[in-house]
Amino acid sequence: MKLQKDIPILFLEEITRKGLSITRYQQTDDQDMLLKAVHRDDHYVFVFQLLGKSRIMVDFNEITLNGRSVLCILPGQVHQGISAFNVDALFIAIEAALIKDSLQSIFEEKVPIKGSVNLNEDDALLLEKSIELLMDISLRSARGNLQAEIGRSFTDTCIGMIACAFDSVEDSTHGSHLRTVVIARQFKRLLSQSYKTERMPSGYAGLMNISTSYLNEAVKLVTGFPASYWIRQQVVIEAKRVLFYTDCSVKQISAMLGFEDHHYFSRFFTKGAGMSPMSFRQKYRE
Repeated sequence: MKLQKDIPILFLEEITRKGLSITRYQQTDDQDMLLKAVHRDDHYVFVFQLLGKSRIMVDFNEITLNGRSVLCILPGQVHQGISAFNVDALFIAIEAALIKDSLQSIFEEKVPIKGSVNLNEDDALLLEKSIELLMDISLRSARGNLQAEIGRSFTDTCIGMIACAFDSVEDSTHGSHLRTVVIARQFKRLLSQSYKTERMPSGYAGLMNISTSYLNEAVKLVTGFPASYWIRQQVVIEAKRVLFYTDCSVKQISAMLGFEDHHYFSRFFTKGAGMSPMSFRQKYRE
């Protein structure tokens, strides 16, 4: 594996200035699907597969799509295609700002549990028609504010349909009180933004104007783990990405993640990953 100084980031603005790009691949095999090296995106990616079989690596998890299914890749997740056979799929790349907060919350909560979901025939057909219509609308030349409003409405519809599919994924939120679900989602969103500078549950509790004990209680009720667990996991998974895909030293990674003492970072990582940073690098590069 050829190592790089940093994990490449694909910026949506390099593809389109509209904040939305939809591409269809039909009867596609490996050579067409796997052109991109390991990278991360600054935007959401939805892979809506109608036919075929494909395998994608997302943050050290291999996800297999068989037939009608949808994969969601969150901004910042490291990913790469592994294989594709006779695939018919629609790829949606969309700026986070174009996705409603309520829908983003669903993806942020559900995708770490299960990165892809299967669709029944009726739901898949309806989603296919909706996305194709959105493609037609987005390709038309601008005809004033009304057309833009129509485009936004269809975007909300398509992303909303995908969110509904993910929202059906069962997890430990079942039966929990709505207030605790809201708190857990808000915490997860703050965590994704601030994990490099804030690693104490009390800091997040302060940002949310609630007590630390209430934050831990709510997050544990919804996810099964307290806030401190998720803080450590967020830092560890980012460290794993950089350890595996770059040649940065432990000291450099430590500074990158906001640690002043790389020895403390090593202990922090070891507690979360069950092995030292260098042991992880050696194990996964064998």
